[in-house]
Amino acid sequence: MRLLDVFPPAPQAVRWLCYALLPLVPALLLREIGFGSRQARIASPDNVEADGEKPADAYVQLLPCIRSRRSVFPKSYVDRQVKPHVMKKLLEAAMWAPFHGPRPPWRFVVLGRKAMIDMQRMTLNFYDNNWRETPRFGDGTEAEYLSWRKRTEEEILGRWGPVSYMVAIVMQRQAGSKRMPEWEEAAAVACAVQNMHLQASAFPGVACYWSSWHAAARDSEDMRVFLGMGAEDKCLGYFIVAACEPTLKDFRERKPETHLSAEWRD
Repeated sequence: MRLLDVFPPAPQAVRWLCYALLPLVPALLLREIGFGSRQARIASPDNVEADGEKPADAYVQLLPCIRSRRSVFPKSYVDRQVKPHVMKKLLEAAMWAPFHGPRPPWRFVVLGRKAMIDMQRMTLNFYDNNWRETPRFGDGTEAEYLSWRKRTEEEILGRWGPVSYMVAIVMQRQAGSKRMPEWEEAAAVACAVQNMHLQASAFPGVACYWSSWHAAARDSEDMRVFLGMGAEDKCLGYFIVAACEPTLKDFRERKPETHLSAEWRD
């Protein structure tokens, strides 16, 4: 294609100006989509300093995200649905967690409103049939159990009513000739959950926390069947995803003196 085909007939001075600007177009396009921007330069391996460290700005960008990650509990939830695309972003973040072995050990079962109720009723049904054998009620009376059951059933539409998703956290045991130690797989799953929690901090008004759930029901055969788990898989609890006020105050405080145990050795 000739340049005369690109630029229609125009005064000669205008055409020569267009010819002069044409080489700049690719650079301008790259700048527009992010290449060559300050953020892209910070993230680029080519911008690592001579001593192997990235510029301080790279850490400034990351730390606010880490500090914003917090557990928000049901008393702070509001009745507003977290959109499915937000939940998908959390799962996308989870899949970038580190793991050891041929495949990642995490599996997530995302329960919506109806499935959450089904899981909680399954939990109650498990305790109805087994409460005398569980450590929680082993030495208790039937009246104590029925009191707990009443409160727990009320929580289905009360405490847990505003929740958008309960995400079952499942650790899948590796199969095959090379099996990873179980603690490595549990650690990898925890990293994936942390990634979800970190990503949630990018969405104002999204509230999350990792619930261990009711231990006996969580570890039961009933839960294994409900979640479609393998014989050696383990449910590590539920990641609760709900909505809160974007202006919810954060009263946490972290100090190296009380929240960091680190020893430096030469």
